[in-house]
Amino acid sequence: MEIKRSLMWERWLGSRLTAESGSAVDLLKADHRKIEGVLDALERMAGRMAEGGDVPVEALTSLVVFSQTFIDKCHHGKEELCLFPCLERRGIPRDGPIGVMLYEHQLGREYVKRIQEGLANYQTGQAKVTDLAGLCSGYVGHLRQHIFKEENVLFRMGEEVMTSEDHTTSTSCYERTEEERVGKEKHEEMLKLAKQLESRA
Repeated sequence: MEIKRSLMWERWLGSRLTAESGSAVDLLKADHRKIEGVLDALERMAGRMAEGGDVPVEALTSLVVFSQTFIDKCHHGKEELCLFPCLERRGIPRDGPIGVMLYEHQLGREYVKRIQEGLANYQTGQAKVTDLAGLCSGYVGHLRQHIFKEENVLFRMGEEVMTSEDHTTSTSCYERTEEERVGKEKHEEMLKLAKQLESRA
């Protein structure tokens, strides 16, 4: 009897969480808003560096961690392992907008790698402040355009073809992906890190 009650509670809680959080697409848009807050902070840092200011080594190191963990493992992971396969099953071809988004995910990873390398080179005197400023500005521009295209093209297409079951299944997939890739504690840590980056800038 207790097991049955527990299962009923979990099902109710799961449906309530999904209803309150919105659709599977809305959840990804919520990630975008968090990412944009960090991009705003990075843009301000890049502007100061371009004007001859010091490199905020600690903040940029945190930016790399946030990008590799929250943006790539969590957010891109949910898109690549959950939403995109769902959209393919609903008839949106991989060689269309999905393929473009996947390519841009890879470009974002390359930007982060270059920022990480540029930061290391700066600390050993092998890179200039302006080099890092340019990389950071490029990354900000890249991700902002990427988010705009996802929300105004692919996500809209997805909302037209996804069923209510697709939204529920994708949301469950998101939760599994985050838990398997980073875990709840690390995910919460990234949200705190995002706030710290915004306040530092």
